Amino acid sequence: MKNFFRFCSSLIISAIVMGSPFAQETFRNPAMEADSEFERAFARGRALARDGRVEESVREFRKAADLKKGPCAECFHHIGQVYHRAAMYKEAVIAFRQALETRSEKEAEISNALGVALYHQNDPKLFEEAAAAFRRAIEVSGDRLEKAHYNLGCALIRLGRETEGVAELKKYLELAPSAPDASQARAIMANPRLASEMLAIDFRAKSIAGDELSLEKFKGKVVLLDFWATWCKPCMFEMPEIKKLWKKYKSDRFIIIGISLDRSEQALRSYIEQEGIEWPQCFDSSGKIANLYDAHSLPYTVLIDHEGVVRGVRVRGGALSGKVGDLLKKIPKAGSNQ
Repeated sequence: MKNFFRFCSSLIISAIVMGSPFAQETFRNPAMEADSEFERAFARGRALARDGRVEESVREFRKAADLKKGPCAECFHHIGQVYHRAAMYKEAVIAFRQALETRSEKEAEISNALGVALYHQNDPKLFEEAAAAFRRAIEVSGDRLEKAHYNLGCALIRLGRETEGVAELKKYLELAPSAPDASQARAIMANPRLASEMLAIDFRAKSIAGDELSLEKFKGKVVLLDFWATWCKPCMFEMPEIKKLWKKYKSDRFIIIGISLDRSEQALRSYIEQEGIEWPQCFDSSGKIANLYDAHSLPYTVLIDHEGVVRGVRVRGGALSGKVGDLLKKIPKAGSNQ
C-alpha cells in the first residue's frame, strides 16, 4: 500500500507540476562566495531527492534556504515536492505555503502544487481549500497553467458540484487537447465517479513488432504494465511468473504490455525470441513511459482495470495472479448495463 501511495504522489507531481523538480540541469547563481555554498547545498538536496533520501534532501534544502541572501522560494518549493513524492502530504502543504510566503515568481505553479497536496490528503474538509488554490493558480498564470483546470474540475466533482467540475475538465481539454491525461479527463467527464480514483496516464508508443500501443487502444481490458530489462536480475527471476500469468489469463479481456528499459534493442529482441515471449513489448530506452509511472526501480508492475483505474503497483507472484483474476470478474458481460 505504501508503494501505491508513493506511485500516486509521484505520478501527480510529474503530471501536474510544470517541469521535473529533479532534472539534471545545474543550478547557477554567479554571485559571491557565500552563494557557491548555497549552490552546493541546493545541488546536494536535488541529488538526494533523486535517490529518494527524503529527510537528508530536506535538510540540504533547508540549509540552502538559510544560506540564501533573502527568501528562497525554490528551496521550499523543492522541499514540498520531495515530501509529495514520499506521500507526506501534510508536510508538503507546509512547505508549499512557506514558498508562497516568499512572493515567488512561480506563484501559479506553487499554488497548483499546494492544491494537489491538499487534495491528496483525501479529506473532504480540504477539497474547498484545494479548489481555491487551483483557482489562484489559474488567475495568477493568466489561464496559462492548463493543468490547474483539470485539478479544479476533480476537486469540484469531489465537492459534489459535478456540473462545474465537468465544465472545468472541458476547459482543460480545450486548452490541452493532446495532453497525456486528456483521456483521463474524458473518462471523468463521462463518469464523474472516477474523479476519486487514480487513473492511469495514457501513452502512445510502438511495439518492437511495429504495432501501435496505448491504454486507449486496450480500453475495456485489464492491463498489466510490466517495466523490466534483460540486465535486471530480479526481472529475470520474475519472468517465469509473468509467463505463468500470461498463460493463465491471456484472452481478449487481458493484456500484458512489456516496457523494456534495456540499453540495447538487440538484447531485448534476442531475449524475447529465446524465451518465446508472446505479449507486446515496447523498447523504452529513453525512459519516457517509465517517467510517467515513476518506474525507476525494476521490476515494476502497474495493474490497471477495465475502466483505466490503477489497482495495484509492484504486485507480484500469487498476489498479482489473484488480483488479475478478481479484476477480470468485474468486467461487465456483453449486453450488461453495469
